[in-house]
Amino acid sequence: MSDTIGFIKDLPPELIEAFTSTLLESVNADVVLHVIDASDPDMFEKVDVVEEILDQLKILPEKVVLVFNKIDAAPALNREKIIERTVPYPHVFLSAKTHEGMDTLLAAILPRLTK
Repeated sequence: MSDTIGFIKDLPPELIEAFTSTLLESVNADVVLHVIDASDPDMFEKVDVVEEILDQLKILPEKVVLVFNKIDAAPALNREKIIERTVPYPHVFLSAKTHEGMDTLLAAILPRLTK
């Protein structure tokens, strides 16, 4: 398990190459969890940045699970719009605070770890 993507939002694209070895850990992962703050009004912009990097690393979409966290802080969250906007990735909506959606997250992860 490794957290390699969390710093990207503040990293200029030209510096990403300097962190290639760290990011390359994601290439060999059985599952890549892209955790997104569902209450962030700029979440789609941040999702786009990470998707672009995952694409550059040639990480297959079937390895990636989008985890929209903090749903407790986003009561008006339009899940259908999010799903449409972020195809082809599987989605999990959860609240780490209330534990809502944790079973769904485990169900999304476990089959990928047993392959």
